[in-house]
Amino acid sequence: MTASSTEIHALASVALDHYHSGRLEQALEESRLVIKKADVDMQASLPKAEMHHLEAACLHQLERGQEAELAIRAAVAQDPANATYLNTYGVILRKIGRLEEAIRSYQLVIRLNPGFADVYYNCGNAMSELDQLDEAINNFQRCLENNPKHASAHHNLANCLRDQKRLDEALAHYCRSDELEHHNPDMHCNWGLTWQLKERWDKAINAFEVAIAQKSEHAPSYINLGSALSVQERFEEACNALRRGVALDESCNDAKFNLGLTLLTIGEFEEGWHFYDTRLQLPDKVKTPLPDPMWDGDIDKLGGEKLLVWAEQGYGDNIQFVRYIPILIEAGVQVTLSTRKPLIPLLRECLVPHTPAIIEHIPKELQGFRHHVALMSLPRLCGTSRDTVPMMPGYLREPSQVPKRLCVYRQPFAIHIGLVWASGADNKDMYEDKSMALEPLMQLFEDWRQQRLVVVHSLQIGSDADQLCPWLGERGVVDHAADLNDFLDTACVISQLDLVLTVDTAVAHLSGALDKPVWLMLQHNADFRWMRGRSDSPWYRSMTLIRQRRLGDWSSVLEQVRERLVRLLSEQKETAKIKI
Repeated sequence: MTASSTEIHALASVALDHYHSGRLEQALEESRLVIKKADVDMQASLPKAEMHHLEAACLHQLERGQEAELAIRAAVAQDPANATYLNTYGVILRKIGRLEEAIRSYQLVIRLNPGFADVYYNCGNAMSELDQLDEAINNFQRCLENNPKHASAHHNLANCLRDQKRLDEALAHYCRSDELEHHNPDMHCNWGLTWQLKERWDKAINAFEVAIAQKSEHAPSYINLGSALSVQERFEEACNALRRGVALDESCNDAKFNLGLTLLTIGEFEEGWHFYDTRLQLPDKVKTPLPDPMWDGDIDKLGGEKLLVWAEQGYGDNIQFVRYIPILIEAGVQVTLSTRKPLIPLLRECLVPHTPAIIEHIPKELQGFRHHVALMSLPRLCGTSRDTVPMMPGYLREPSQVPKRLCVYRQPFAIHIGLVWASGADNKDMYEDKSMALEPLMQLFEDWRQQRLVVVHSLQIGSDADQLCPWLGERGVVDHAADLNDFLDTACVISQLDLVLTVDTAVAHLSGALDKPVWLMLQHNADFRWMRGRSDSPWYRSMTLIRQRRLGDWSSVLEQVRERLVRLLSEQKETAKIKI
């Protein structure tokens, strides 16, 4: 070996020592020096390919992906059958987002060296990112066949199994990963998320707390801990955890939004509305139809120009927050409201005392609408606190005329009750939690119907309305579904009833806005607007909240409804005696 060769090998050894000691910049410098000298020496024994590989590894860890790719390609060009180089090539390609190319590189490695455990692990990660979960699971399992003590493979396999709802299998692999590698906050956080899916909130909370103990600045664990604590109604603790998570990861709008919901739930409106506005940054929550900036609430900035208020989210949200429109008009703002078609006849007919211009869609041409704002941002802009909610009873007046097809025949001395038992099926996330079975409700009314003391008026629409079929034609049951074409039609029927009994739907908001007595049957994990521990609502003076005592326990709700109906019927009987 020449003196030059000896020098080059010594430099290569120094470069490797720098790399293994974490001195990446020095390792990069030395590896490039070796490559430069090797280009001069031109001896086959010199470690040029190895140095290109080292150069690529350094650049990869320094987040210099494009340079890393060039370096690893140089290593592979000199030694195309080197499984280690090809594996690193795949790792670099994955990091720069070229997942399918990365997988092809990994598969070549597998053909060259089927016992290379790490390549299966890497290939599984790339396939997981492509949402090819079956293939990812297979690769993680192959990795573990070759190396059963690969803690990260157990962890990532568990993540894939969780995504496939194979929760017990996932939990077993999280447990094994923990046995092999105790200090992994990411793993404990994912473990907690799996316990959440099994609704084992105590174990979920414990997993998040372990992750935080391992890494005090682990933002995802604080965020997920806050969500779990909120479900357990430990709201103060939840807010503290979410605040910490937001402070650690200011880019996490999901956390800010959840913090807003939690604050609103406990009545901390001022701060809650602020964080609630982050929903506008979440594409799955709200798609902002107009460009930034939105109107900031300063009337002077409008300069007498029109303000477009665009409605968002569900029908109930629209009805609840449209109360702010007359307030804006009263303050001198020229308002145009964009909302969904089924609401337009109702708002044009019934919104008082000031009715805005109402359109169905935001026009493509925005002349005349230089200023815009989301409807559900108005509480923040109006400075709404728990004590300053604009109650405005009857801000929707009853329809001035009721079409003959919607007229209710009033049975003497009977209580006429509007009924909705199922949430809108389009809200798949909450449909099961919010909806209840019809049969127990109808059994509740059975004796009173037969005695002509109660008449049930079904206001249910959609496919769930068909559940009423077994009771059609029976005494004291009226189905209005076929006649309800929009919310004005529904308002016409509600205006003639004594009471509305409903789950959490737009009908609840409509009844409250009309100032009609409404009993709202709530799931245990009720929406933020209903707060916690209250039987009344700060939003509607005519509303009574009847809550599940436990998650999924509609029997406790029915028990409370029965008790209230007994009292109501007794009062009705006494009133009838007085009239006689």
